[in-house]
Amino acid sequence: MALLKSMNSGVSGLNAFQKKMDVIGNNIANVETIGFKSSRVTFSQLMSKNEARSGAGSAAPQLTDQIGLGVRVGSIDRDFSQGALQSTGMNTDLAIEGDGFFVVNNNGQNFYSRAGNFAFNKDGFLVSGDGNMIQGFMADANGNVNTGTLEDLRVDFEGTVPPKRTEVVTVGGNLNSSTSTYRVLQSQSSLKVSGSSAQASALLNDLDQTSAPFANGDTLTLDIILPDGTAPVNPITFTYGVDGTTVEDMVNVYNAQLSPLDVSMSIVDGVISVRSTVMGETDLEVRGLDIVGAGSLNFPVFNTISEGSTGSHTISTTVFDTLGNQHSLIVRIIQEAEDSWTYEASFLDGETITSGKTGNIDFLNGDVVQSNFELTYESTNGTSNTITIALGDPQEGISFNQYGGTTTLKALSQDGYGQGKLIDVGISGDGMLEGVYDNGNTVPIAFLALADVQNVSGLEQVTGGLFKASSAAGEIITGFASEMGSSVAAGFLESSNVDLAREFTEMITSQRAYQSNARVITTSDEMLVEAVNLKR
Repeated sequence: MALLKSMNSGVSGLNAFQKKMDVIGNNIANVETIGFKSSRVTFSQLMSKNEARSGAGSAAPQLTDQIGLGVRVGSIDRDFSQGALQSTGMNTDLAIEGDGFFVVNNNGQNFYSRAGNFAFNKDGFLVSGDGNMIQGFMADANGNVNTGTLEDLRVDFEGTVPPKRTEVVTVGGNLNSSTSTYRVLQSQSSLKVSGSSAQASALLNDLDQTSAPFANGDTLTLDIILPDGTAPVNPITFTYGVDGTTVEDMVNVYNAQLSPLDVSMSIVDGVISVRSTVMGETDLEVRGLDIVGAGSLNFPVFNTISEGSTGSHTISTTVFDTLGNQHSLIVRIIQEAEDSWTYEASFLDGETITSGKTGNIDFLNGDVVQSNFELTYESTNGTSNTITIALGDPQEGISFNQYGGTTTLKALSQDGYGQGKLIDVGISGDGMLEGVYDNGNTVPIAFLALADVQNVSGLEQVTGGLFKASSAAGEIITGFASEMGSSVAAGFLESSNVDLAREFTEMITSQRAYQSNARVITTSDEMLVEAVNLKR
């Protein structure tokens, strides 16, 4: 009977929308499930029955009349879009930003999941909430990662890292170019002409201090003690008339004889300055002027304006020997000249430096000439250790200079460390598990593996929110997050991507559609009753 078709169509509609409600209910039920991916239902029409029309010609708008036989569920599709990330504060909670799946292993079979609620078990294995083993690539003792085979990720919480001796100490900063100073003497009073400060061009015989005029051939010998504490081997003399007659002539002649002896002389506004050209404390002294001849000059007394000092700067750092023992290294750097320094190394705890204890550090236009120096010492355990002191590191933007200004030089880093015990495990954005040790060292332990699935819609879902591979999923490649353009967020979990507003809307339309299909059945039934009653 024809009415049976409409009843069957109504029944197919009830079945289809019941299944849609099942999917909606499952979505809503998992609105708080970590990493859950919602599903949707699409419908397709069942086959149609052709109703032939007699006499239909080629001019007819249709050749047959077709009556559909109902509806069926065409497909149930999963939405793999990114869910929102929720902060948890637990560093073993992980969320994937981007594509990819965590790889978990259950009894030798790999599954895939977006839920990252992981924790370490009593044996140090990283496991999911269901106890499945999280897969990745383990690193060896030196931090080198083996990317060949997936393994259960495990952290040895009782593990230690062996010590590493210090090989390089990097120092950087500025050395004040005036750390050491010169000894400077200055005349107590200035030379004058008619009561005013004498210019360099003033004649000696015009000086107010000249009580008897000089005659040609008179000699004026400077009584001076040189910086090294000795008197000049050859007297420092000026012969009036022969060497000149002005104050400038006298100063120039004296200066020419003093310069090779590490002394310089100058005059400004009648004041004579005598300066040691050797930095630091010296014995430079001007005692007076010895005159032989007719002339007489009341030569002024000289006062010390600057004593002269040898300045230095000390840097210190802790270094480690081959057994991980600590030693306090002290390096004292002394300015000997404007562009020349010396260094002296020592150990606070008395280690013997067998080579490189002292040496020179030179500068050119403020920049250090050499890049490093080396020293070798014997530790108390009898081992010999060589350390390179790197004077700056241009590749790292660390400079080592000598300019005017504050001294900022210090030891910036050293590459050694003692034995370390694991105190924490961190997980970086690329999925690397890093062990943090109490010696301040950070060592790679493993890399979390992510799976890149060619066709995510082809994955088959199993219990616990896991997916397993199928032929429809295509190729599955495991690797690092960075290789997939994704990242791993530690301390976060990916929330369900269920949209409640959409689900409630779909629920309302499904309910109305279900009611309408039920009405088709009841109406068809009433029509059948009327058809049966025709016989009465």
